[in-house]
Amino acid sequence: MTARLPHNGCDTLMLGFDYELRRRGFSGNSCQIILEFTTNIDADRLARRVQSLAARHPVLAARPVRLWKPRWQPTGRPPLVRIHSGGRRPGPELFNEPLALREGELIRFDLLDRALIFTWSHVLMDAKSAEFFLALVGNEEASGPEPGRDWYDQRARPAGNFRFRIRRAWQALERLDKFKKFLPVSLAARRPPSAPKTLHKIVMLSVEDTRRVRENALRVCGYLGEANFHLAVTLVELHRLHVRTGCASSSYVVPIPIGLRPKGTHSPLFSNQITMMLHQFLPAQLETVREAAREIKSQRADCVRDGEIDSGITLAHLFRALPLGFYMRLIKHELRGEICSLFFGDTSMVDPALTRMFGVEITGFAHLPAMTVPPGVGIVFYHFRDRLQFTLFHAQGTLSEAEVDEFARCLQERLINP
Repeated sequence: MTARLPHNGCDTLMLGFDYELRRRGFSGNSCQIILEFTTNIDADRLARRVQSLAARHPVLAARPVRLWKPRWQPTGRPPLVRIHSGGRRPGPELFNEPLALREGELIRFDLLDRALIFTWSHVLMDAKSAEFFLALVGNEEASGPEPGRDWYDQRARPAGNFRFRIRRAWQALERLDKFKKFLPVSLAARRPPSAPKTLHKIVMLSVEDTRRVRENALRVCGYLGEANFHLAVTLVELHRLHVRTGCASSSYVVPIPIGLRPKGTHSPLFSNQITMMLHQFLPAQLETVREAAREIKSQRADCVRDGEIDSGITLAHLFRALPLGFYMRLIKHELRGEICSLFFGDTSMVDPALTRMFGVEITGFAHLPAMTVPPGVGIVFYHFRDRLQFTLFHAQGTLSEAEVDEFARCLQERLINP
């Protein structure tokens, strides 16, 4: 079974983003988690644990093979655990070093002074699974999921016969076609990246401010929850950023990640189980956070009613065997080359098991995602130790340092006072 592990539609979507990034000179669709500790952790102990898990789960060292039936092919390549001495903080180069995806390098660990950087290919797993996996690495007594059951899940495959699937896939393309009436313009259209690197700014709110943000989310969004409040605030400030920078846009298209696993589970762990649900917002709908929240609620209801989630899954699954370049051109065609206006994510609470690693206390946590160009800008929210954090990431040169600082400051202020 190991050598015949097939790709699902989510794998295809993530490989497509990886292709687009590498084509433009970036490191690829890789994400990172930074852990900070009270003291250094044992590098040899970490290496032994990682090798043990890779031997138990060969998909951790597998390369994508794209034939008529795309699949994973294990290589037996042990994941790297590297030690960086000198006590210096890591620079952008370490965060922009590519994984050798075609050779089976899907994960990598970098140890610095009282810190660990975990890098993984997004095609392998999503952010919540990465948190769970890191907790598994740091607890040597945990065996993790049983091999063979955690790699691939039928829930990521569409239902129905071939004709039904074609209709579903066409429905996803028709939704993109509707966006042409008000074409989006990303910030990367104003100022293309000056270098193929991703830069990050991490913002941590206080416990008191986090409590106020939760109260605001309950008051403004109700049952829609905090993630949609964060999205509404981000959309309002994204529109204002476009206005400040003189990059007018007729609309803003944002892909919303939708998890396909049953709530409360991590199975399958090593298989990306998300799809993207596209929303389009007009400037007039983003004057206030409440207006943005109402529009999110309305569009979410329309997408669920029309089966848009299943349509996206079906489109990706049917086109698994297409060349990745053609697949990405198909996605970008209706928006004339624009993939979206902003990449948004919200992983909610950091896995509660991530408190210690090999007995050493974890004192800091940060998510560092990737994004394509366009749009060149993204943001992800998460909670760690009762504090709301967000990472603002952007392609180098798309925003100036002053614009990044202003955008982050405005986001923080509007979260607290919507």
